[in-house]
Amino acid sequence: MGRYYRLTKKITEKMAEDILKEILGMEDVEKAEFAEENTKILVVTAKEKYPDVMTRIVNIFSRVGKGCEILFDGFQVPEA
Repeated sequence: MGRYYRLTKKITEKMAEDILKEILGMEDVEKAEFAEENTKILVVTAKEKYPDVMTRIVNIFSRVGKGCEILFDGFQVPEA
């Protein structure tokens, strides 16, 4: 199951591309994609990997997104 995170500030398309490239390059990330015009991101990884994965992703957003933070926004709803 994936988790959605809301961005605390607007990022550029270039920032979004760079962030996504770094996240998708992480070994434990199964899936990552932006939603709602780059205001949210979906991250999918194994349940036990979320703490380590999200620590790295928070740092990526802060660095590449010039101080952008992310906040948990809910779980991905399984498709019927």
